[in-house]
Amino acid sequence: MRRILISVLALLVAACATLPEPARYDLAITNTTVIDPQSRISSPKQTILISGGRIAAIAPAGGERFYAQDEVDGSGKFVIPGLMNMHAHSAVAPVAEATFALMLANGVTGIRDMSADCWEPRGEIFLCIDQMREYARKIEAGELDGPRLLRLSSPIVQSAPTWQLPESPDPAFSPATAEQGAQIARMLKQRGVDLIKTYDRFHPDSYLAMLAAASALDLEVSGHLPIFIGSAEASRLGHRSIEHARDLLTDCSRFGEVYREGNMATLRGEDGASWPKQDDLRVLSVTQFDPEICAQVMGVLVANSTYYVPTHGTREMDVRAREDTYRNDPRLKYMHPFVVGDWKKDLDRTAQIPADQLPKFQAYYRHGLAITKFASDAGVKLMIGTDANDTMMFPGFGVHDEMKRFAEAGLEPMDILRAATSVPAEYLGRTADLGGIAKGKIADLVVLNSDPLTDIGNTADIDAVVFGGRLRSRDYLDGLLDALAERHSETPASSLSE
Repeated sequence: MRRILISVLALLVAACATLPEPARYDLAITNTTVIDPQSRISSPKQTILISGGRIAAIAPAGGERFYAQDEVDGSGKFVIPGLMNMHAHSAVAPVAEATFALMLANGVTGIRDMSADCWEPRGEIFLCIDQMREYARKIEAGELDGPRLLRLSSPIVQSAPTWQLPESPDPAFSPATAEQGAQIARMLKQRGVDLIKTYDRFHPDSYLAMLAAASALDLEVSGHLPIFIGSAEASRLGHRSIEHARDLLTDCSRFGEVYREGNMATLRGEDGASWPKQDDLRVLSVTQFDPEICAQVMGVLVANSTYYVPTHGTREMDVRAREDTYRNDPRLKYMHPFVVGDWKKDLDRTAQIPADQLPKFQAYYRHGLAITKFASDAGVKLMIGTDANDTMMFPGFGVHDEMKRFAEAGLEPMDILRAATSVPAEYLGRTADLGGIAKGKIADLVVLNSDPLTDIGNTADIDAVVFGGRLRSRDYLDGLLDALAERHSETPASSLSE
């Protein structure tokens, strides 16, 4: 009997000796539900294995033997890709690093900054493209907490001078001729921006020449539409993304053609012509909505792969500026005192809207949501953007706010998640790296305590964030927030303007 036992033990030892060593990983998130917006699949009881900053494997929980340096128990939790904010503003020197921290603390791991350069000579407030590139390097190297700076735009470009220009600007910074339009595209390409950010007051010749020159240089043009051109025509010409719930509302109505022609007549200097009134724009875009016109416009956007970033929060501010609960949002403690003061001034101005006019603004906001649903149903590529750092547009937090507005518009949770993950990845040409959860992708992930597919508001219920494979626990994220609240409580309100 003893001889038999010794033999059995010997066999067991030999068997164990032949077992392969367990695979080693940097991080494992075990027994969790993986929600992949790119494939539209939600998979329970999965383990995500991460090495070298990327997802090395996804396997059923309890299957593969492994060793991980760090491990997160994902039981009862849900993992989504890192969120992306596709219309943010962070390139303001005194608030940039706080903005980045707020983004990461809210699971935002990538942004498109829509004003990430300055006009020379550079001032003290607005950051320039070389400074933003250095921030991008520090963030990706793990030297600074923040999101990836995925696309960095030029300063505002339009024919009328803008508030971002120096006191004595080069006339070419506000292109008013075809030659200047082409020239500014060449200059911005040389500066190394990723896209040209357009604004509304553009001379037709300069805008069209700039678009043509930018196309030849493989330089994107996105932003506000010039007042003379409609969404469909801009899409045909290569305007890559349309920002804010304004232009599409107008162009989905019978008033759209009247509005654009009125602006063109004024630009031509025709007798009796004048700029259409903004009140008409708000009211008639709603009351003259035409579903057939809208379907035609959306069809052009789909055919040309033009993206839409509605930033509904900016229109909500118009409606809620009087509300005490809105004005006294507890998240204000994370914002720089100067920013809070500037927001208060804007809220006070907006709150002066006569009470009997408020229904017009409410209707305009609600119509913007309806157009977003119309666009989604038509197949237009929607992306989440917030205008972060604009009035009451809290960096990081605002992404979750905007996702809830998409739900208010009637979109399903999976489609909303796609607008914050896989659609931006497609826009960026980075579907191999970003926007989903699959082997080989960069490990930018958000671990949630609650299911976002039952309530999109659950994207704010964050247990941890993984950025490039580096784990940021709830305690770590709370530390980021607490440090900002403490720092800003001690910062004089005037410091940003000094």
